[in-house]
Amino acid sequence: MAQSSTESVSVLIHPSQFPAAVAEQLRESLRTRRMNHKFHYDSPRQAAAWLRVHEAYSPARRDAECEQMYSRAFVAVAKSLAGMGELDVISLGAGGGQKDALLLKVLRTANTVLRCRYVPVDVSAGLSLVSRAAGIAAGVPAADCFPMAMDLAAEPNWSRAIRGVTRSDARRLICFFGMLPNFESELVFPRLAQMLGPEDMLLVSANLAPGQFYAAGVEKVRPQYDNELTREWLLTSLLNVGIERGDGAVAVGVEEFPLGSGLLRIKAEFTFAKARTIRCVGEEFSFAAGECFQLFFSYRHTPEIVGKLFRESGMRVVEAWTDPVGEEGVFCVVRTANQEAKHV
Repeated sequence: MAQSSTESVSVLIHPSQFPAAVAEQLRESLRTRRMNHKFHYDSPRQAAAWLRVHEAYSPARRDAECEQMYSRAFVAVAKSLAGMGELDVISLGAGGGQKDALLLKVLRTANTVLRCRYVPVDVSAGLSLVSRAAGIAAGVPAADCFPMAMDLAAEPNWSRAIRGVTRSDARRLICFFGMLPNFESELVFPRLAQMLGPEDMLLVSANLAPGQFYAAGVEKVRPQYDNELTREWLLTSLLNVGIERGDGAVAVGVEEFPLGSGLLRIKAEFTFAKARTIRCVGEEFSFAAGECFQLFFSYRHTPEIVGKLFRESGMRVVEAWTDPVGEEGVFCVVRTANQEAKHV
């Protein structure tokens, strides 16, 4: 049954999203000259701008064959889970919940589980509610949807953080769609390993560098980021804190990070053309002419790199799917027998 628009809904707010914590995260972004990605989605204006970028450049939105890849992956996962009694579907970085909804529909159609609980986690409480609505539309009862607002970058133990809304006796299917590119590998892979119990399954999507040559593939997809629509979206986070449009410009390039790792990412930086001092969240910040401020980064991987990074963290890819042009992939991951990461 559709939920009334006047019905009150509870959202679990993690301490990483308490006002004092958010203010300190913004101050830290300004001190370090590295914008926390969460501040690109803060306002309705930013969310709308991001949606325009997503619709214009995301393979999952532009390419019907990419969406079919997700469908194939979800059908295969549903078959592997056949006969389950209880399943918790936990979506880390749920966004608008479109991929989650497709997965939940497939699970329901396949009669995979008797009861499915859906936990959409996002840095935005509003987006977690959008995902909740998508989950309900996909057939999950409202009583089994538990939206949560949490900053994944700020909380080191994701499993402990969501323990209050998951069941100890249920198998878990953990989704990490669209998030891998925006986390450094030394941070994200141990946290994902920590999430996985012996019977759990992880579904991860990755932006890929198409073609035979890694660096050439990254350069090929750079226009998806190096465009006016994306630069305008990213610039808004600085305009919101008092930087003015004429203070500098946004440029997009490719870098190896960390140096010597072989991993390539697309990075957007704002370079100040003149000195600027602002006062924000109770502190003064000064920027010199020629200084660079990192606004955004997005790693591009290959299937081989993804498999290697999972293996190094005590996990293994049991099945993978890629779209026909090689720009996006989905990976089904489980713990290895000798996985030493502590699961809480």
